[in-house]
Amino acid sequence: MKKAEGYIMKRLEDEYIILPYGKKTEEVREVVTLSETAGFIYENAEQAENIEQLAELVGKEFGVDASLVYIDVSEVVETLQKKGILL
Repeated sequence: MKKAEGYIMKRLEDEYIILPYGKKTEEVREVVTLSETAGFIYENAEQAENIEQLAELVGKEFGVDASLVYIDVSEVVETLQKKGILL
């Protein structure tokens, strides 16, 4: 998976925000707030070729079986893709 250019993620206490920067600020007028898990998914998206691999990374990080987080991971990825943050 690939992150779209023009976004940066910042951590604020127990949540993350994704902000547009550069030319993206002219195109995008939205700040996206993510949970800790969704922040991990975004941060590690480029280490995975597909949702299955990303679910494995999430499972290892949070100590759960990948099959238990697969649906949640796929929903986060789908949301970020719809917003143009992940490609």
